[in-house]
Amino acid sequence: MSHARRHGFTLIEVLVALAVVAIALIAALRASGSVQDNALRFQQSVLADQCGENYLVELRLRRQFLGIGTTTARCTEAEHDFVVQAEVSPTPNPNFRRVNVSVLDPDGHASWSVTTIIGNL
Repeated sequence: MSHARRHGFTLIEVLVALAVVAIALIAALRASGSVQDNALRFQQSVLADQCGENYLVELRLRRQFLGIGTTTARCTEAEHDFVVQAEVSPTPNPNFRRVNVSVLDPDGHASWSVTTIIGNL
């Protein structure tokens, strides 16, 4: 009987194999969740960029010299709401204004920002 062959796996071998598979599945789940979070952040960034660019185009199309100060506006892109904050400040040349535009998500975090110069048209 001492030379009899064993067939199958021991309970400990099966448990170790299950633990390895569980760890691999958890790692795969975390990776797919991270990819999904990054995709949502990218989508929000693109929409915020669109809001900010639209706001700047609107400022330029008005063809009015910008007053100094801070303004806020609401923007909705693809059913996502944003707040656009624009801070207009003077430059050394009185014919130009510096415009800092920030687009905030509903939580108040800056999703997009840009600084540009707009002249007296």
